[in-house]
Amino acid sequence: MVNGGWKPYLYIDFVLITQQFNPTQYFNILSYRRKKLHNEVMRLYNKGWGYTKIHTYLRKNGFEIGKSRQTVNTIIKKMKKRDEFYHQSIMDGYGNFRVEWREG
Repeated sequence: MVNGGWKPYLYIDFVLITQQFNPTQYFNILSYRRKKLHNEVMRLYNKGWGYTKIHTYLRKNGFEIGKSRQTVNTIIKKMKKRDEFYHQSIMDGYGNFRVEWREG
């Protein structure tokens, strides 16, 4: 036996920081109707419309949305938060390389 039965082992620490392993409501799949509503809300919001005007437009055009105009504002806030969550950077890297001798 070499070195009296001792063998070298290489240890490497790998660090991964990501939101992908965090259970969250953002991973729930939206229904077709909800996606269509969100797309329409964001399309109008990006045109510069206010949430009151968007709410009126949606109600007149048959979209299922709450009676309060604040529902559009809430949808916009939640969509921005979801977008921010999905666009977080993933940090990873190697570090702390070391060789340890173990009896084997």
